Amino acid sequence: MEPVDFIEPTRSGGRPSDGEPEHVSQAGESRPDAPSLEVSGLGGDFATPVGTLVTRPPLFVSPEATIAEAARAMREAAVSSALVADDPPGIVTDGDLRNRVLAEERTPDTPVRAVMSRPLRSLPADAPLYAALLLMLDQDFEHVPVTRAGRIVGMVTDMDLLRQQARSPLLVLGRIRALDRLEALEGYAHEIAATAEALFAGGVEPVRIARVIASLDDALTGKLLQLAEAELGPPPCPYAWLVLGSEGRMEQVLLSDQDNALVYLEDTAEARAYFEMLAGRVVAGLLQAGFPPCPGGYMATNWCRPLAAWQDVFRQWIQTPDAQALLEAEVFLDFRHVHGELSPAPLNQILLTGADRQLFLVQLARAATKFSPPLGPFGRIRTDGGSVDLKRGGIAAIVLLARLYALAARSLARSTLERLEAAAQAGTLSRGGAEALADAFRYLTHLRLREQLRRLAAGGQPDNRVPLGSLSPLEQRRLRDALRTVVELQRATARSFQTGE
Repeated sequence: MEPVDFIEPTRSGGRPSDGEPEHVSQAGESRPDAPSLEVSGLGGDFATPVGTLVTRPPLFVSPEATIAEAARAMREAAVSSALVADDPPGIVTDGDLRNRVLAEERTPDTPVRAVMSRPLRSLPADAPLYAALLLMLDQDFEHVPVTRAGRIVGMVTDMDLLRQQARSPLLVLGRIRALDRLEALEGYAHEIAATAEALFAGGVEPVRIARVIASLDDALTGKLLQLAEAELGPPPCPYAWLVLGSEGRMEQVLLSDQDNALVYLEDTAEARAYFEMLAGRVVAGLLQAGFPPCPGGYMATNWCRPLAAWQDVFRQWIQTPDAQALLEAEVFLDFRHVHGELSPAPLNQILLTGADRQLFLVQLARAATKFSPPLGPFGRIRTDGGSVDLKRGGIAAIVLLARLYALAARSLARSTLERLEAAAQAGTLSRGGAEALADAFRYLTHLRLREQLRRLAAGGQPDNRVPLGSLSPLEQRRLRDALRTVVELQRATARSFQTGE
């Protein structure tokens, strides 16, 4: 299909101008400088370069060194890891000595090469602290090498970040790992809000904050599943726990409704009984942690089925996209596998067939054009009681547009920004349109989170609305430009897919 383009409105915010820096991490992510919006000012600066935490050169050992020699070198240097001077280099940590040596009853003269981990995932010294935090959370690392000019100059550990940030998400992760009963979950929602506030005050972009919170939610879900398995016994067959919606896109920040599902391999009476009990325990645990039940019932207690049944449901959604089928498919198009040994690849393959079905794409396009931004004549922002619903008025439409164009590009990307990039690369959406939507998404998400945190600090309940009068003239202009971007892309989409609207 031809790339969808639009007449780009004049924008006062968004992408940095030529010459403005971009922060790029070796973990493969980049972001433009966050908008200069006022924040709550709570302590901690997660934008500090990670290199500032490096206080000593790294310890290197030979790949032929024995485990005993590496352990003595680590003890003498008072460090918890050693780099292995191999090609490519590797790393051995206290955890490796515990899990790969003692637990596997290896002898002290085993070469360190046999237990090291590689390839290394490193970060440049000028990467922000939150890049190291994301890497540790996403990969379950405790050590990250730091480089200058491509050369490893030091090591940053999870304890370094904990000492630097008293309200680090790593503290929450540590409490999750230590859980041994469901009763210990109380207070999780408060901890997540405090973590989001600390990251926001530290200058971390909200879309990155959402990644951090999603990683914590994934860890909590995985821990609940482990506790449930310990109580129920080993599962009778492989299974996959899926998260849906904003959690599937890793775009949920403060806790909201839980959306999840369970897929298991074998359709037997034993499997049905086991996984129904497993789903019930985990959903109950999430409720206790502060995740409200989904009003639409999209929870594993209702959506717990064998893989073959899931495949039939997905094919029906794609092949017969009526109103109800589309509503359900919209939720599951964002599914993400967070726990279990069963691969959901067969479901992904069925989703990709939607790119070949014009009726399905047209229905997605109609859905993407139904959320009308609140712009009146002459581009004035319309309010409801003086407030603007940022989700219904802009964010939801961007999510749906990104999903449509990514699927048309045969991309399995899940996050909105990744989907826009995939669409731009494949040519289903113009580069200018994708970048404009990405800028609008970042800005609206920033305003939304800032207002939610402000309401929490005032003792209220967060929602998706922001009082227009609370925004400065510059912020109102940027909001208007972001909403106009959405309107223009919706019009271009309606024309391209001939939705008749």
